[in-house]
Amino acid sequence: MSSNVNNKEKDSSNDSRIRYLRLNQVFNKALSQCIAKFQNYDKLSSCFPEYSSTHIGKIHLTNCEKQVTEFWTELCHREFQEIMKERHVKEKLDDLDDLISQAKKRLEDKNEKRDEGNSEEETDNQLSVADLSIEEIIQCNLHVQRKETLEELDKRIEKIDDSNTILEKEMRELEEDLENEYEGLNDIYNQYFGQLQNQSLDKTLTQGLHDMLLETREN
Repeated sequence: MSSNVNNKEKDSSNDSRIRYLRLNQVFNKALSQCIAKFQNYDKLSSCFPEYSSTHIGKIHLTNCEKQVTEFWTELCHREFQEIMKERHVKEKLDDLDDLISQAKKRLEDKNEKRDEGNSEEETDNQLSVADLSIEEIIQCNLHVQRKETLEELDKRIEKIDDSNTILEKEMRELEEDLENEYEGLNDIYNQYFGQLQNQSLDKTLTQGLHDMLLETREN
């Protein structure tokens, strides 16, 4: 039965751990938006108008765009997970979720006790130790232990709160890094695709691209 109680508490704890999941959801959404903005076959094909006008050229350009997209997606996911692991983000967010759940439970228990009234507790406080039964003495000892546990939890909450402040700062830095990376990608895109849009293609570049695509097809 004790095992079943522990399993229920563990499942409840896992259900309340949502901050790391939310962080991954936000990252995936931001990455999807960046990739969607980066993908633009019309601009890509405008850089190679003659080649993209052919059936095989359209297929090769589409495949190239797909491969670049998959590469950037995998790279961003890998770097994000490495940062999360290096800074122990999951452990910190899980600890924060657990402490918040414990604090909520303590508040609910406190409100229930306040609603029931404190008359019995006041009566017990007036009794001498000699008047107490063995079970009552054990309960008093448990009360002291609970009080010490609550004080320890308060210290942990304060410590986690400080860690959360540091984590929040690190998340802002991570957000700025992602934004700078996106701007860098956008600059590269504008540099190599925007400038080529209204320019004639270099024959050597066109031939090199054609050879590369043929080699890719053969492999």
